[in-house]
Amino acid sequence: MTSHATEMEDRVAIHALLIEYGAALDRRDFDGFAKLFGEDGAYQLSTGAATIGPKTGEMMREIFATGPNATAVPNFHLFFNELIWFETPDLARSTSACLFMTTPDQETRKLSVAVAATYDDELIRENGTWRFKRRTLKPLSNGPATVKP
Repeated sequence: MTSHATEMEDRVAIHALLIEYGAALDRRDFDGFAKLFGEDGAYQLSTGAATIGPKTGEMMREIFATGPNATAVPNFHLFFNELIWFETPDLARSTSACLFMTTPDQETRKLSVAVAATYDDELIRENGTWRFKRRTLKPLSNGPATVKP
């Protein structure tokens, strides 16, 4: 465990990393998104497939262009239930939950939950900056609920 002053600064930096993850995707800044991962940082999907380091940005660019998240803007991520704990001064873990909100009906612009998920993270300090060592996505749902007549 780190000292209290350093731990508080580290918690703020890790919180900023978790929030920037969603903000980068919401801006469609896939190059910036890739920089959130360490050199060998892995983004692991629920399928078990993992993408490493700089390739994470290209993977998300493709998902947002052709996958279930290929949605019209505006859309945004909401994060909650964030927990952070430290294993060493340079290694931390976190869990959090997320709703990815979209406006599938551009006429009404009514918000809809496109994805509800939790994240399990391993975080590492590289060159003084916190990055994802491994981020594992665990979807709870994918796509808006359909109403049956």
